[in-house]
Amino acid sequence: MEQQYPAKLEKHPKVSQFNLDDPRFNLRNRLSYFHDDEFPLLMHSHDFFELNIVCEGSGRHYIADNSFPFSAGAVFVIPPHVEHGYWAVDNKARIFHLLIEEKFLTKNLYKLNSFPGYRLLFETEPELRTRTDLASFFLELTPSQLSEKMPIFRRLVHLAKGNRSPVLFDEYALVLLCDLSYLYERIYRSTDHFSAKRGYANIVRSVNYLLEHIGEPLGLDDLSAVAIESRTSYINKFKLLFKTTPFEYLRQARINKASEMLSTTNEPIYVIAKVCGFTDSAHFVKVFKEKTGLTPLKYRTEKMTDENYHMIKRKNKNGKENEMFYGEEEENL
Repeated sequence: MEQQYPAKLEKHPKVSQFNLDDPRFNLRNRLSYFHDDEFPLLMHSHDFFELNIVCEGSGRHYIADNSFPFSAGAVFVIPPHVEHGYWAVDNKARIFHLLIEEKFLTKNLYKLNSFPGYRLLFETEPELRTRTDLASFFLELTPSQLSEKMPIFRRLVHLAKGNRSPVLFDEYALVLLCDLSYLYERIYRSTDHFSAKRGYANIVRSVNYLLEHIGEPLGLDDLSAVAIESRTSYINKFKLLFKTTPFEYLRQARINKASEMLSTTNEPIYVIAKVCGFTDSAHFVKVFKEKTGLTPLKYRTEKMTDENYHMIKRKNKNGKENEMFYGEEEENL
């Protein structure tokens, strides 16, 4: 008799969010591991990205307010601060985990962005996971693909124990992410994949186009053309999938991109505004404050790490500190 899975999972009783630097968990010494006990794994979140690949077993993966069936080969990317948990049939499953800091993705962004599937895997798919239960959109490895990747899983788990070789660990992690991104894009472009949901797959494709061209002027005609839909049909299908309008999605995507640049680069505000598709700096500051409650300058100050601080406050040719972000910029907007 088939086991009935719960409609929802309870929250984790010990901690609601796992943090890499929390001494209780020592996660920096196990950035990769196989989870094969403690099922159900109750609802929790973390301050890092997490790549999960199911190696054995079946059950349900709960993400935000949705749940998805899983079996061997299922691939999940969980962004920071998104609640998720697992229920396994007979309480048996084996799931590969890779914990990924945002600064690792930022450091390797140029290489990762050379694979169109990267944004599908790390941005579009996680967004869809929280908004739809149409499981046919998501990446699942075949038995042979899963078997091929098991050695790199084991290698990462071995290197992660005791933080044996951070440089080598990062290289293997990057190879795995690039490989999955390449695979996802190749599958996504296949003529027969998503055939049952062809119209909706084209909506997802238009979102990937949006993310790749976020700094350019984009209108409804551009996006509906990519999706091969009429304007009305495009809006209706987009709202069904993403529970928001294309305009609001684009605006939030631009804010997300700007937030990333503010916290990880030393680009001035007007450059970030242009790169993220805002008409001018004044418009950017207005929209950013509406969405975040902070001006870009204050956001940058709060999010700046010590490493970025020293990069931003570098000396100019005259030996004076570069103060391009302090005082003048927002006063002139």
